[in-house]
Amino acid sequence: MMTPRHADDRPRLGAFGERVAADFLMSRGATVLARNVEVDNGELDLLVEIGGEPAVVEVRSARRDDVVADLFPYAKERQVRRLAALLEPPIFRIDLVTVLVASGGIRVRWHPRV
Repeated sequence: MMTPRHADDRPRLGAFGERVAADFLMSRGATVLARNVEVDNGELDLLVEIGGEPAVVEVRSARRDDVVADLFPYAKERQVRRLAALLEPPIFRIDLVTVLVASGGIRVRWHPRV
């Protein structure tokens, strides 16, 4: 799998992270229902079903480990919750998947029900 190499290719890094996150979740039994769902003036990364429960998954990707902790600030969380509530039917479960792409490899962390 090719990984983005340049710091100025955030869109490619984000798309790569979303593919990695979707594969990761599917390997753990989730079903991906939709990707990049446009809602109102925003976008939800993944809509999945996990154990029969619908969830919105926010995917955050980074190249440096020190950035991972800051990937889901409160303002972003609030935006995701607002957009998820606008879905029909609304989805209240929000999960976060962080994807760290570094020289040592790719590290994926799943944070259910953030």
